[in-house]
Amino acid sequence: MTRMGMLLGTVLVATAVATPLYAQQAQSGAAASGTVAQSAATQDFSRLSDDGSMAFEYLTLARNAIFDGDLAGAKALIANAQQALATARSDNTAFQKAAAELMPSKTGQSRPRPNAPTTQQVAWLPIDGELVLNANAEETSEKTAVVAAANRHLKSGNPARAAEVLRVTSVDADYVIAAVPLDQVTQDVARAAKLIGKDPYKASEALRDAQEAVRYASVDIQAVSNPATNAKAAPAPAAPATAPAK
Repeated sequence: MTRMGMLLGTVLVATAVATPLYAQQAQSGAAASGTVAQSAATQDFSRLSDDGSMAFEYLTLARNAIFDGDLAGAKALIANAQQALATARSDNTAFQKAAAELMPSKTGQSRPRPNAPTTQQVAWLPIDGELVLNANAEETSEKTAVVAAANRHLKSGNPARAAEVLRVTSVDADYVIAAVPLDQVTQDVARAAKLIGKDPYKASEALRDAQEAVRYASVDIQAVSNPATNAKAAPAPAAPATAPAK
């Protein structure tokens, strides 16, 4: 669903950009900072990498081939994964984040324990995306059905309809992105390519390391779509009526 995920992200970005400037000016400093951060996150996560997604399909198939004893097939699939990652490196979808800013699971209930310093910026390749009910929302069968319907529209090629379903039902959903550290995964797959001929087990371990490097990030669709509503919760002095537009 990577192409559809990319389109939904574009819809979200358009919604955020369409917010009137005066609504942003009416927020307190803290609320304004939160809105800016949310908008930046939306831009970061608005595109997915088709080649990155394909690379992970190849490495999953390669591990299956190793398990089945098809080492020639595994070698070819690993080579395909390397080529896809090389192409993904230049598709302009990667975004910079510190590892601690991302989540080890879609629920976001805990933080990863990265090997790199938590403040070190890393290039992350977004490989998949889907809609999930916001963790703070009360889960009901109706809300679950709404999110499922929105995901169906997303997968069928109608991201605008998916966004509209969430808007008219006021269901608070998150658009969750699965991303991988580009350099680390590239190194893992290269290691697998070197090991496949002499130690298939170690090659499979290298591919597993790449799979386990997946981290998640999310954009709260309601928060992006309704910044003016959020601003009401944190009132601040109104901007002067004569303030020039910027």
